This record gives sequence, structure tokens and C-alpha cells, in this order.
Amino acid sequence: MPATYYAIGLALAAAFTTALGMVLRHAAAEAPSHGESGAQAAIRSIFNWYWLGGTLSSLLGFALQAAALNFGSLLLVQPITVLSLMFTLPLASRFSDRPATRWEWLWASVLTTCVAAIVVYGRPIEGAEHPAWWEWLAAVLAGLAVMGVLSKIARQELRRYRALLLGVTSGIAFAYVAVFAKGLVTRLSADGVIGVVTNGELYGLLIAATVALVVQQASFASGNINQAAPASTVTTPVVSIALGLFLLGERFSVSGWELLVIGGIIVVMAAATVFLARAAEE
Repeated sequence: MPATYYAIGLALAAAFTTALGMVLRHAAAEAPSHGESGAQAAIRSIFNWYWLGGTLSSLLGFALQAAALNFGSLLLVQPITVLSLMFTLPLASRFSDRPATRWEWLWASVLTTCVAAIVVYGRPIEGAEHPAWWEWLAAVLAGLAVMGVLSKIARQELRRYRALLLGVTSGIAFAYVAVFAKGLVTRLSADGVIGVVTNGELYGLLIAATVALVVQQASFASGNINQAAPASTVTTPVVSIALGLFLLGERFSVSGWELLVIGGIIVVMAAATVFLARAAEE
């Protein structure tokens, strides 16, 4: 039981630092461009103090999330990261002159309730930590295919949907960061540094984290953070749950019709994300 408490506490800390990182990097993306091209503005934003602070905060969020995964399963830790939305709304209001609306707070509260329901009602159980290489390969190829399709649609869609689609794409990448981090921390505990550097989880994590941060930054540059952040934040635990179930063999303590309840909660989480994004447009 203490391990579960450690996992929850570290996951909450990760949610806060992740939210802060998103808000700071979005503030950098919204800085005046002074007639610069998109590429020039992106390069300039890298040297922006908001971007640097946001990136460091996001990296700290990765570290705290990895620590949480050392004590708990993906099915436990990842839903808690949705609570970063509750931190994002007031933080975003602080860095902009746009306060969160009551509808945004309403849907963010729905998401929070769903998280609590999954953790308390589902009671996740650990699974395998190091799947076979071909299982890793199949999971990564599937993720790349979905991300490629979403990115292509995002480039062709109207601006109002681009932030949402890119947010979903970055959320998928963040889910793979979590899966690689789960294997990495357990391998570090068992095999030490040599075991880490001689296996692919470290390199998969670095690549996935880079892709996730780059695509998320593009989503911030494409629209309101209250559109991009919910899409990314909620996609991550949904995809993480799928990977935990089918790749790592994790499971919930419930069975039968109770699993349908868990599925319904996940559907409500996704729907609330869409409504929250629409509320941010108004």
C-alpha cells in the first residue's frame, strides 16, 4: 500500500510540473513574431526564457512520472496525469488575460472525477515490465501509423482543429514515453546503468520524448492552450491504458460488466476533452 501512495504523490507532482511546462511553452509560442516566418519564430522561441523554463519543467515532469511508474502501474499513474488540466486552467489564466470559463472548469472537473473513478473503482494491477521485442515493434509501428495519419490531417485541416489534432498526436507520443519509462526504471533497479544503456527502452524514451515535445509545441503554436492541452493530456492516459492492457499485460481488479463501467468512464473522459476544447473556442 505505501508504494501506491508514493505512486499517487509522484504522479500528482508530475501533473503540476507538466502543466507548468505546457503553460510556459505556450507563452513562448504566443510571443510576437515581428513578421518572422514560422521557422524563424520557432527558432527564436527556443531562446525565450519561457520556453527554456517550460522545457525544464516538462523534463522534470518526465522524471517524476518515471519515478511514479517505479511504484505503480501505467493503469494507476497515467490517469492521474489528467489532473494537470486542473493546474493548467489557473496557470494559463495567470500568463494570459483570459480567465477560464465556468464551462471549462465544469468539463475539467468531469475529467478529474473520471480519473478518481478509474483509480478507486478499477484498482489497477501490475503486469509484465519487459515485453518481447516483436511486441514492442508492433506497438511502436501502430503508434507511428496513427500519429502519421493525424499529423497529415492536421496539416490539411482548418486552423480551429489543428491544435486539437496535434494535441492528440503529442498525447500518443507521451503515452509511449510512459511505457518506455516504465521499462526503464524497473530495468535500472534490477540491472543498473549497464542494463539500461544496452537495451532499447532508453533510446525509445528519448526519441518518443523529443517527438512529443516538438509536436506539442506545434499544437501550442496552432491555437488556444485550452484546446491543445486537454487533447494531449487526456489522449496520453487513454493510449497508456491500452498499451498497459495489451502490451504489458496489466489489468484492473474488476471483471465482467464492471469492465464496461471502466470503458464507459474512458469514453466520458474523451467526450469531456472534446467539450473542453469547444469551450475554449468560445
